Amino acid sequence: MTLNFMMLIFLILVVGACASKQQAPEKEAVVRTDVKVSSPSIGNADRLLNFQAVTHYMQDNNIRTQLTGIVTQINCAVAGNIKTGQAIFVIQPQEAAALQKSKFSGQIIGGLSDTVYSHLSGQIKSLNVQVGDFVQIGDVLANCIRANSMRIIAYIPVEKESAIEKMKNCKVILPDGTSLEGRISGKLPSADAQNQTQSYIIEPNKPVILAENINLTVQFAAEQLQNAVFVPEGAVLGNEEQTRFWIMKLINDSICTKVPVEKGIKKDSLVQLINSGLTSTDLVIIEGGYGLADSARIQVIKTKD
Repeated sequence: MTLNFMMLIFLILVVGACASKQQAPEKEAVVRTDVKVSSPSIGNADRLLNFQAVTHYMQDNNIRTQLTGIVTQINCAVAGNIKTGQAIFVIQPQEAAALQKSKFSGQIIGGLSDTVYSHLSGQIKSLNVQVGDFVQIGDVLANCIRANSMRIIAYIPVEKESAIEKMKNCKVILPDGTSLEGRISGKLPSADAQNQTQSYIIEPNKPVILAENINLTVQFAAEQLQNAVFVPEGAVLGNEEQTRFWIMKLINDSICTKVPVEKGIKKDSLVQLINSGLTSTDLVIIEGGYGLADSARIQVIKTKD
């Protein structure tokens, strides 16, 4: 009995000692989001205004016949160049067909034919007849454009007119991304009633040959921004309606905070931030910031200068 009693006491002491020991708390795992960061760039930039434009030839000429008859000769072709005074059509009058059956010589009949001459140097835009066609007095045989009369017509909203006329100089951006310098040389006398735009004539500083009706962009520098703050486009986040925007700024090497911003102009792959309070020494998240909450924990995996 004594041995059993001593064993019971021993077991009670062991169990009590185990129960008295407190379990060490497990260390909480910290989840960090991998991000890439960059510093804002600060510098001067132009605030640009872009408008739609189209190429147009300001001078053309309808080449008409002066008599009724048959087209017997054509000395021009579409897209071909012609010179002032060049013989481009020969029209044989109706009476010539009757005379051919008589005893009149071919020389006399040929003398009755009418030769149509070009009144300007340029390029044939359209050709409306072919040899053998019957034409009447006044019919348009072809249309010719003057090559050096190509201008660019820019469509400017009427509320922007006063600002545009102060600038005058502009840049014309072609469909292939290249550009050329130009200036306002005038405006057409009427505005578009539906779109409320005024058509301005843009004259390139250097001669350029473009087809008619090519869509272009005309760009004016409205003002120069001093010490503008720019960040990569991927750094600017927004809500679904794109009415509010923010960036994620690093507080230290492991925590970021949400900073509301306004978007300004776009310059290449950069976006201007308005009223951001950022400096060139700050760091903002440029990749991995989508969906991060304010004061989220992060881990920088690569820093871009």
